[in-house]
Formats: sequence, structure tokens, C-alpha cells
Amino acid sequence: MSAPAPTLLIVTRHYAPEPTGSAPPMQEMAEWFAANGFATEVVTVRPNYPGERIFPGYEQGQHDQAVEAGVQVRRFPTAPVRGGGLLARMGPELAFMFRLVAARIAGRLSARPALISLSPSIFTVFGALPLKAGGGRHVAVVHDIQSGLGSALGGGLTRALMPILRALERWTLNRPDAIIVLSEEMKRHLRAMGVRRPIEIQPPMVNAQFIRPAQEPGGVPTLMYSGNLGRKQGLGQVLDLAAELKRRGSPARIIVRGGGAMRDELIAEAAERRLDNLDIQDLVPRDQIGRSLAEAHLHLVPQIASGGDFAVPSKIFSIMAAGRTFVATAQPGSTLAQLAAETGAFVCAPPDDAAAFADAVETLLADPAQRQRAATAGRAYVEAHADTSVVMAKLSTLLRRPEAAADRSSSLASTRTDDLRHTRS
Repeated sequence: MSAPAPTLLIVTRHYAPEPTGSAPPMQEMAEWFAANGFATEVVTVRPNYPGERIFPGYEQGQHDQAVEAGVQVRRFPTAPVRGGGLLARMGPELAFMFRLVAARIAGRLSARPALISLSPSIFTVFGALPLKAGGGRHVAVVHDIQSGLGSALGGGLTRALMPILRALERWTLNRPDAIIVLSEEMKRHLRAMGVRRPIEIQPPMVNAQFIRPAQEPGGVPTLMYSGNLGRKQGLGQVLDLAAELKRRGSPARIIVRGGGAMRDELIAEAAERRLDNLDIQDLVPRDQIGRSLAEAHLHLVPQIASGGDFAVPSKIFSIMAAGRTFVATAQPGSTLAQLAAETGAFVCAPPDDAAAFADAVETLLADPAQRQRAATAGRAYVEAHADTSVVMAKLSTLLRRPEAAADRSSSLASTRTDDLRHTRS
């Protein structure tokens, strides 16, 4: 008699068919496990990101129970997030947490020996804690550190709530068996907060066989931003860039593809400023993402100046997989600046400096050989560190072994330093 398939539960607010952000890598993860012998279930909410409404065809629960590519998917009702601030997101995130806990108490969700939860939001990780079976393994994947982003984005009330959110993050993230973060800076911030669990650094995965390099287009030089149109993206910098390029007489055009809380505001401001070199469009379906990314000569990755250490834009790994380079706005020493120096795959300009942003763009547009060198370096980095096969091999090991070995070797050496940092904070 063959052994029963290992069972895995993935708890995430973001899942297919959401086209951007954390949903695509979480879908890729679930489908990989299902294809590799795991009985895989995803618990999520009705899709609503990056727009401000439930996706058509999901409003009445038409797909609340479904099997998709071998994955059992369970979707809870949710209110769509309206507004780009932390407080606007907390209501739906808390509701998901309470639904998870209530479903566990009522027996509608059972504990599993293998469990993965995704932050954002930390409330999802908290709600997933009762869903790990005794002796099982729980891996928390941290794509954003919410308290850091909240401090960067929020007003007085939001900042006043940050000590409470930080304490919840510290308590919650000290419960899983292992944590995955996107950068060394994110790891350092969690250590400084007092998180002592094993931490692995791992970029969000990209299917490098699906998204492949393509020849650059001819015609007018094309710049592209693709993704969520929210506050933490600092998209006002793209409008300022368009204005600066227009002032300089540059022939470049900018395509902004996305949806989100800031979309209407961006459209109105672009019209008011008469930015006829900028076109705001809808996101393309996920199965066309490679073709969409290839339409640009150069990509744009703006960020707010104060949020760069608490989140890493997942879009950058898709851009690199597609054989394109980009200009990011990032402070010296930030996570993105360090990654640019490590990979040679892109360049950084200071945030909120339209002239410097335009200089970096024009320099790359004028040098096709440099664009190709950067694109080749980015593709090589993705294949070595972010391709599905690489990421899933590491994650599978984390779910099975008692400790994260990669973190263990440095944990003793760093404990005293971490304790000092935590005491000072």
C-alpha cells in the first residue's frame, strides 16, 4: 500500500486570479507542491487586488470552493480594500484573521503537518498559528514588514498604532518554525524587533521558463511601470519624470499599467499637467506578462524614500527574467541599492529627484550595450536565485527539517549584537 500524500495548507490573502503582487508567486508555489505529491489546500479571500472591488465572477461566492491546477482552493468573503493606507487595509485583514480562527474552532479547518502563511498581513500569520498540527512545521513568508511601512506611509494615528503592531509582529513571528524574508535589511529589522526564529533570505520566485528574454522593440523609446498603483510605490515620481522628460524634449513615452487606490488620482493629475507622453493602461492577463514586459526598452521601479527597507518590489524579478533592465528610486545603502551593486542588473536614482531620475533613464536609453549587459546580468541572477526550481527546493527543505540550517550558523554569532540592537530600540 502506498503512503498517503503529505498534506500542506497555505494561508494567504493574495492568490489567483490576482495578477500582481504576492499572488502570482503564491499560486506558483501552491501548484508546484500539488504537482510534486502534496495534497495542497489554499485558504484565501475572494480576489480584489490591486483594484478596489471583488473581481467579476467571484462576488457571490461562485468560486469559494474550487480545485485549480490540482490545488484545493477555499475563498472567504472579504471587503475590498479601498484606499492606500495601512488603516484602510487593516479592517479586511483583521476580518480574515477572525475567519481563520473561527473556522478552526468550528472544525471547518483542521490543523496540518505542513503550513505556510504569508505576510502581508501579520494578521494572516497570527490567524494561521492554530492551523499547525502537533509536531508539524510552519513557515511564515514575509513580503512586507507592516509596522515599518506603516510608519513610512501613515499619519499621526497610524504612527501611534505602530508600537502595538510592532509588538504583535514580534510575538507572532516568534511562533513559526522558520521565516522567509526578501532581503538582508528585512532580516536585520526583524532581528532588531526581537524576532529570534530562524530566518532565510529568499526572493519571490519567478518561473524563468515561462518569462523569457525577448528582443527589444523598435520605434519610440518606451519606459514602463507595471503593477499596483498604491501609495508605497511613490508613483508621483513617474509623473514628475514624465514632466521632466517632456521639458527636455525627450521622445520617450511612458506606459503605466496597473490598478489600485491611486489610479484615478494619477489619471486626473496626468491630465491636469498635460503629460501627453504618459499613458495609463490596464494590467494585462497573467499569461501575457512576459510579452507585456518585453514591450519596454526600460522599466521604472519607483519607491517612497522611507519604505525601501521594509518591502522589496516583487516585480523586479519578473523584469529581470524578461531580459530587461530598470531604474529604481532608492536611497544609498537601501535594499535595492545593495541589490543593484550585487547584480549589476539595474541602476538607482535618488527618490523624489526628477532630474536625477531622468538623467539615469536617458543614460540607459542612449546606451543599448549597457542595457544588454544589465539585462544579461539580471537574467543570470534570477536563474541562480529566484527561479521556481531554486526557491521550491529551499522551501521544501524548510518544511521538512527541524531548523533552518542557513540561519543556524550565524545565529549564535549575531545573538549578542541583536540583543544590543533590541535593547537600544
